[in-house]
Amino acid sequence: MFKSVVLFSMMSLMATTTQGRNERRKALTRSRLLAAARHLFASQGFEATTIRDIAAEADIALGGFYNYFPTKEDVLAALLEGALAEQLELLKLRQAGIDDAAERVSIAHRHLVAAAREDPDWGWLLVRLDVDHHVIDAVLRKSAAADLRQGVRGGRFRVSSQVVALRASGGALLGVIQGALRAEFPAKDDCVHAEGVLRSFGVPPDEAAEVARRPLPPLGG
Repeated sequence: MFKSVVLFSMMSLMATTTQGRNERRKALTRSRLLAAARHLFASQGFEATTIRDIAAEADIALGGFYNYFPTKEDVLAALLEGALAEQLELLKLRQAGIDDAAERVSIAHRHLVAAAREDPDWGWLLVRLDVDHHVIDAVLRKSAAADLRQGVRGGRFRVSSQVVALRASGGALLGVIQGALRAEFPAKDDCVHAEGVLRSFGVPPDEAAEVARRPLPPLGG
């Protein structure tokens, strides 16, 4: 009886160990596929990249790709959602303790321009792919809309349509990121862009210029 219990325990342990090893291997393979897709989408565009390209870049058999993602679009959705969610968390760290809606909006836009400069692959991923607005909305829109509503309620912002204001500022952001990646703008383009967004939200020019040029809070406050 004792030997049977010991044998069962050993078999259970081996099964658990094997399962854990398999899960780690699957997670690593998925990460490799995402990293490969991220680089290829950014460097040559979504349409020009094939599933075969992604598998080859990740050094994975073509058939193995489908164990993780049904389509190329599913890779893109996972990639964008993960990348945007990560930037949103970093953005929250910068905005911690900031109550002024105008400064929060300025920080958000400047942070995302800076993130694209620091990680060009990420920036091109947003710009080059004509990204799915539904993915962006799901990750970033809630936070941006909350800041806009706060500013409108407090009289800081005056806009005719919050929906249009959000979409217009988002489109401008992508345009500025593209220009920054192409080195078409000077280093302070993030401040100029933030000032423009604040002015479009109804902040007086002098105030918009001052808020947009406040020191960008470091990550972690």
